Amino acid sequence: MKINQLMKMLLAFGMGISIAGCSREEPQPGEEPVPTEEASKETDEDTRIKEIIASMTPQQKLAQMLIVALRSDPNNTRTPTAIDENYAELLSRYDFGGILLMGGSIQDTAQTVTMIRDIQKAALNSDAGIPMFISLDEEGGMVNRVSYGTTGPGNMALAAMGDVNVTEECANILGEEIAALGFNMDFAPVADVNCNPNNPIIGVRSFSDDPAVVSEHVKAFVKGLKKHNIASALKHFPGHGNVGEDSHTHLPCSDFSLEEIEKMDLIPFESGIEEEAEMIMTAHIQYPQIEKETYISIQDGKEITLPATLSRTIIHDLLREKMGYDGVVITDAMVMEAIASHFDLYDASVMAVNADVDILLAPVDVYQDDEIDTFGNLETYMQGMMERIEAGEITEEELDNSVYRILKLKMEKGILDYDLSASVDDMIAKAESAVGTAEHHAWEWQMTQSALTLLKNDSNALPVNGMDGQNTLILCPGARRRPAVDYAISRLEKEGLLDSASVNVIDYSTLSAEDPAIQEALADAQRVLILSQSVYRNNEVVKIIDQAHAEGKTASLISLNLPYDAACYENADAVLCAYNPYGSAHDEEGNGPFNLNVACAVCAAFNECVPKGHLPVNVPKIDAAAEDTVFIDELLYERGEGLENWGQ
Repeated sequence: MKINQLMKMLLAFGMGISIAGCSREEPQPGEEPVPTEEASKETDEDTRIKEIIASMTPQQKLAQMLIVALRSDPNNTRTPTAIDENYAELLSRYDFGGILLMGGSIQDTAQTVTMIRDIQKAALNSDAGIPMFISLDEEGGMVNRVSYGTTGPGNMALAAMGDVNVTEECANILGEEIAALGFNMDFAPVADVNCNPNNPIIGVRSFSDDPAVVSEHVKAFVKGLKKHNIASALKHFPGHGNVGEDSHTHLPCSDFSLEEIEKMDLIPFESGIEEEAEMIMTAHIQYPQIEKETYISIQDGKEITLPATLSRTIIHDLLREKMGYDGVVITDAMVMEAIASHFDLYDASVMAVNADVDILLAPVDVYQDDEIDTFGNLETYMQGMMERIEAGEITEEELDNSVYRILKLKMEKGILDYDLSASVDDMIAKAESAVGTAEHHAWEWQMTQSALTLLKNDSNALPVNGMDGQNTLILCPGARRRPAVDYAISRLEKEGLLDSASVNVIDYSTLSAEDPAIQEALADAQRVLILSQSVYRNNEVVKIIDQAHAEGKTASLISLNLPYDAACYENADAVLCAYNPYGSAHDEEGNGPFNLNVACAVCAAFNECVPKGHLPVNVPKIDAAAEDTVFIDELLYERGEGLENWGQ
């Protein structure tokens, strides 16, 4: 301090100025330090939050800890696309912390902006008057809810490009678009390390099977969302990549020990925490080597290990204490079968809160049915939870701690000061200038093509010359992929790269290799492109490839999903990886919807672009003697592989 003061004196003397009033010496004994402007602001914000909490009833605190999902009714006859009087009354009656909107409720820009504004208006009309988190799952790629917006290539495709700046820009675009619509929270990025090829739910939603790669892209994604003040949520803690079941339908179990997840699963979460990700979402996964507490399943009466969502050992002891995380923790949806099939609803909710979770996501479905006032089981749930609170199963201290974190995040994001003064028309106009722009669609097409990865190209089977007068058979795995293939054919024809009359597209998903439709098409073709979307071997595809070779024709594989299927078809002449068979997109001219990655891959196969990507995961070989698809330890392709210039 004395050196700093001396430097100031010398500078002042040399420049002929006085710095009196620009600096202040340390407080003398007995003198109170003068708080900085930043410290004063933090104190004022802390005081404001505590005053709000002090004014809240226990029910309002409970409601603030809920994000409810507005869904279609059980018969799928009503999908909420507007806040009518009934919904407005419901949202004003309770003081929910937030709303989750599903894809069916996000129809177009004007409708979405209006609906979200009306949600916030209803929240401000509640007794507590606290604006809401408006959330969605907008991971990009296969999980996107704004079907008319920009989807991006998807996480594994982003990692295949090997440039975290592209990932940050993708999140920046997604953040810009959802913020313009009125969203302030995105349940992304996926921080799971997909280290199990048989994982049925994470897959290409993960960036990689390498925790270091996942970490860098997670940080970049969080950065991109922050540019538009969107709260991110790292998911699914402590990791969903090493399981073989889907927690939407089952209760998965990981045999990893604490030491193993520290070397694998936790690394991306640590990086996301360093990047100040606002939230962490829990996983409905059992870790019996870490959590020893059990529960009697309501499904079959058997004793089961508590999943991470309900585990104080994992949430409080590991995440809060050991990893030092003091942000908001939110559950994955509590209506998922991993929880709903095995746990009493109220027991599960109480255990999650006592595990040190702050927000319960979708504990019950909220919908309108013939008995409008019930909104499913929401009112019953609120009453049941209040009984548990009154019985002391959740302490007021637990409620206050969670609500404090929630309100602190709302204050940081400016949500507490949500302003209704802007006109809806102006908000819609602003959103329409940001969402799904031609520039954004052109960018995502270019980036998705850059992610395409060529693993093999024997006999220069790719690219195909679509104007050489020879016929090409494209085998498509289901009707849902067909629009993307048709779009690609139309685009290629406009570009002069393909004569559409020379292409025959057949859905092979329900056909055998011997089916007359397959045999006739194969007889008429000089080459075959097979689109695959499953990591499991389809023996009919193996037969088709072998028959093509026997007839002197090439057969190339376009892997639409996880690239592990490359091991199932080693007899293919070429293998091109696209990393995402789902989702919808549009081009810069508004044509669509179609699957972006599928269309890009087909266009690349006809030489619209050159693949530049590299594998983000290791691809193991399969046991050739096994009847089912069984991956073995030996690798077929190593992470980082990828042929450039078509392997020439």
